[in-house]
Amino acid sequence: MPSITHFDIYKPAEPCSFTGEKLQEIMEKVISETLTPDGKELNLKGYCIGPNGMTIISRDERVSKVRRLNLGGNRIGDAGVKLLAETELFSKVNWLELGGNDIGPEGIRSLVNSKSLQKVKSLNLYRNCIKDEGAIILAQENQLKKVEDLDLAQNEIGNDGILALSRSKNFPELASIALDNNFSSAEGQEEARTGPNFKKLQSLNL
Repeated sequence: MPSITHFDIYKPAEPCSFTGEKLQEIMEKVISETLTPDGKELNLKGYCIGPNGMTIISRDERVSKVRRLNLGGNRIGDAGVKLLAETELFSKVNWLELGGNDIGPEGIRSLVNSKSLQKVKSLNLYRNCIKDEGAIILAQENQLKKVEDLDLAQNEIGNDGILALSRSKNFPELASIALDNNFSSAEGQEEARTGPNFKKLQSLNL
C-alpha cells in the first residue's frame, strides 16, 4: 500500500486571509463563480469571506437580484452581519443562511432591526453564539415580520432565551423553529411549549 505520509491536501486560498487589492480580486472571482446565471442565488457557504469580504459583496451591484443567500461558515461575525443588514442591495433576499459565523447578541440586534431584509422568510442562524441575551433581543426587537422558518440550534441558549422566544409577539408568520442542542433544561422546554408563539407552530424542535 503506498504511503500517504507526504500527501498534501489542496486548500484554496481563503478570502479572509487577504486584504486590499488581493481580497478585491479574490472576491470578484468568488462572486462570479457562485452567483447563478439569473442572479437569484449566491452560495458562498464555507468560503471564509470574513467581514472584509462582506464589505466588498455589499458594494457589488451583481447581487441586487439575489433571493437565496448562503453565507454559512464564513466568519463574518457581528461586523459582517451589520454590513449585511444595512445593504440595500440585499432587499430581495427571502432565504438567508448565516450558520457558523460567530454571530453574537449585537449581530442579532443589527439583523432583526434591518430595513433591507424585510422579505426574509427563512432564516438560519444555527451554530453561532447568540446565547440568552441574543435570543431575548430576537424576541423583543424582531422587525423581520415575514420570517416563517427559524433555525437557532447550537447557540448556547438557555431557559431565559427560549422562554422569551416562546412568548414573543414579533413573529406573526412563524411556522417552524429549531432550538435543539442548546442549554435549556427539560423543565424550561416544557414551559416554553405552552408559550403563545410556540403553541401555534407547525414544527417545534427543542
